[in-house]
Amino acid sequence: MSGLYIHIPFCVRKCDYCAFYSEVSNDRKKQAQFFQALEKELNSLPPDFSPETIFIGGGTPTAPDFQTLAEFFPIFGKFNPQEFSVEANPGTVDEAKLSLLRKSGLNRLSIGVQSFDFQCLETLGRIHSAEQAETAFRMARAAGFDNISIDLMFGTPGQTLAMLDADLTRALELGPEHIAIYNLMYEEGTPLAERNPVRLDEELEREMYDHIRKRLADAGFVHYEISNFAKPGFECRHNLLYWTGGEYIGCGPAAHSHWQGTRWANVSDLDDYCTNGPRREFEETLDSDAKERETLVMGLRLLDGVEVSSKVWKKQQETFQALEKAGLLVIEGRRVWLSGDALFVSDAVFAELV
Repeated sequence: MSGLYIHIPFCVRKCDYCAFYSEVSNDRKKQAQFFQALEKELNSLPPDFSPETIFIGGGTPTAPDFQTLAEFFPIFGKFNPQEFSVEANPGTVDEAKLSLLRKSGLNRLSIGVQSFDFQCLETLGRIHSAEQAETAFRMARAAGFDNISIDLMFGTPGQTLAMLDADLTRALELGPEHIAIYNLMYEEGTPLAERNPVRLDEELEREMYDHIRKRLADAGFVHYEISNFAKPGFECRHNLLYWTGGEYIGCGPAAHSHWQGTRWANVSDLDDYCTNGPRREFEETLDSDAKERETLVMGLRLLDGVEVSSKVWKKQQETFQALEKAGLLVIEGRRVWLSGDALFVSDAVFAELV
């Protein structure tokens, strides 16, 4: 299975925690230049490239105005993916935009809510309110989206367990098919990291994570990846492609690709991308050992774990067994997966394996 990722780099405002490449701009001329460059890149893809999944991320893909989206979104009509996702910010959508997205063939929406709590939204620098998030969800349903994911965060400075529980309650009341909930990361160079607020105690964050797992399990969600929960059959196919070592091509500035053994990233500069096309910022060819290590670590993000090749097992057997003894890994034959206790500290486990 192969996938296509498309990076639309525009934002109304940068969120205080975000380290992804984006530009704050509502300049229609610049947006038109970007979509023209994107169309050229899409037309330069291998002629036999037929992605089963497409994911449009950003930035904020729904930041451009309706007229711009209506003019350029037909360029995606050349593809016929099984799953076609787009990220949406509740502060940048309306009935017309959502209807346009659905009519353009998109069948999965990922709404970046992050929190329904006013204090948390302020701390994160979000542009929308809880009420706008709920309205956006209901408008998406009315537009015909029957596969909607809600993105949430936990561990925000000042957040309590009760505030997190209230977020989960409001999310579940909307009835999404998928919930992605991430522990807030303090990325270097972001306004949030530079403010250096008082961070939550790690034990409280672990308690929050355990509470999330229980609440969503009780609500009928399958915990299929460290930070992702879905109603049965609604797992994100595009992200599963990443976690299972599949191939994908990324288009747009800062987009990453992994195709036929080579990994590369487009230049992280909108003006450069529009002027010179998808110039590569870096490129590397993975040797077999590096590829197997990466596949192992990415596969361990899945609750079902990963089947370890005989080559990797031979090299890493002692490490696997030490992690099992420490209660961090479960081993059955050559299939390994993270224990429940290891999910919250997964990065520490991965560090032992790379």
